[in-house]
Amino acid sequence: MIFNFNPWQLDVDVDSTKQLYKDADYSIDKMANAEFIDSLSSEQQLFFNSLGVDLTKVEIDKTIYDIPEDEETSASKICRVFVNYLIRGRILALPQYQKDLYRDEEVFGEKFPESIKVLSSNDEDYLKTFDNGIGAGIIFKHPCFHYDDEKFKDWDCGFILGTILIIHDMQR
Repeated sequence: MIFNFNPWQLDVDVDSTKQLYKDADYSIDKMANAEFIDSLSSEQQLFFNSLGVDLTKVEIDKTIYDIPEDEETSASKICRVFVNYLIRGRILALPQYQKDLYRDEEVFGEKFPESIKVLSSNDEDYLKTFDNGIGAGIIFKHPCFHYDDEKFKDWDCGFILGTILIIHDMQR
């Protein structure tokens, strides 16, 4: 099924993604997964369901930072959450900066398919994300840099990695 998440276009195999999460659990802390799920609106949960992603089994890396008081700022706590989830499928289009990265000789070089379209080439789009209201938005990428597994070494590995960064102040 083709999904357009500007500046990405993905061909997602929803059934294979569901099977992936039946066979594997990438979660680190089940409480963090439950908190993340509880924070989502029904539309946001539907987004993940439409891709076949089981949110109880995705990787959620949550860290709380204590920021000490100094002359300019008061003490605070900041919560940083990375949500990483795998999707079975392939990337059809992506932003120019990612194409440049993946075409690098040390990454995929000549093995990177020229058929991949570029949906965003503007320098301002370097940090563009797909915004569905969660954190700083979603970035879709090849999982080769995140997972050190042989199955992710080829461009056509059949996986896409979705990543979300969420940062918020915590009240003391």
